Amino acid sequence: MRKTLLLSLGLVAAVSAPMASGQAPPALVQVEQVRSAALARNLPLSGRVHSRNDADMSMTLAGELKWVLEPGTEVAAGDVIAELDQLPIELRKLELEHLVERERINVNYLDKELQRLRQLREDNNASERMLDEGSMQRDASRMDIRSLEARIDQVNDELRRSQLVAPYAGVIAERHKEAGEYARPGDVIARVVDPTHLELRFEIPVVYQKRISRGQLVNFAAQGSQLLGDTPQSFQARIRTIIPTANANSQTFQVRADIDTADTGAVLTGQLVNLQLSMASADTSLQVPRDAIVLRGEGKFVFRIGDDDTAHKVVVTVGEGAADWVSVNGDLSPGDWVAIRGLERLRDGQTVNRQGS
Repeated sequence: MRKTLLLSLGLVAAVSAPMASGQAPPALVQVEQVRSAALARNLPLSGRVHSRNDADMSMTLAGELKWVLEPGTEVAAGDVIAELDQLPIELRKLELEHLVERERINVNYLDKELQRLRQLREDNNASERMLDEGSMQRDASRMDIRSLEARIDQVNDELRRSQLVAPYAGVIAERHKEAGEYARPGDVIARVVDPTHLELRFEIPVVYQKRISRGQLVNFAAQGSQLLGDTPQSFQARIRTIIPTANANSQTFQVRADIDTADTGAVLTGQLVNLQLSMASADTSLQVPRDAIVLRGEGKFVFRIGDDDTAHKVVVTVGEGAADWVSVNGDLSPGDWVAIRGLERLRDGQTVNRQGS
């Protein structure tokens, strides 16, 4: 009985020794290094897919439409997509060609008449005035031929413009006029959209103007696919143009990004998308994992783990954050180790057993 009592007293004394000396047993913690980097966070935005070639095609002549291609028809650059009735134009051209032939006959006659007058002039049987009048009439007839030929060129241009030609390869997206309708200059006949060269257009608040650049990648996914329980397919676009003009009402400016041609079959012109834009800060800052921040009544601090595996409390001021990291100001340096797990009962000056270092 006496031996059992002595043994119990010895165990109590052994356990109480660290507590009596004010030293806590080593704490098991997980650590991560402090880093210095530009803070980058994703800005969620909405945008819309547009074709780089999307035009409402109109005639520059008035006339009755003979035919118009149906919506959905694929066209190559230079293909005719609509045509006016060319008969009135062709008849005017035929009339002008007949006038040219008549004037050429007249010129031949005047040339011969002028030759006879010159012969008579040599024999003193014609006056100089008669010779000048014959030359003038012949030259005037030649000028009439040139004027008529110019008018024929104008008619040929009208014949060319009576056909509406696709300026680029694409598809007929809309048809605004039908065959048999009368078209006036400027009336929209059809809309031609290029489905292969697409771009993403979206608006960014002006406060982020300095945080984006040309050539930057943008991740985006189509809206609505999650309604069917599908995982939205992710795509990428590269910023091509930053338009440095702010919208007075929304205080945003427009950005345009080219979509990879390999992805053009999966997205459509006019489609709404959700996008994530990485916004990198212009300056670097000290950053620690969010889990390293301890929030207590005396303020915010982290535990820096020294080379001797001792925890040191460092008061910090927390700044902006992105994902699992936040920027801080305090007595820290890049490469320092801070505790991110096991902080609940960790005390200043306590020895630790670290993990993850």
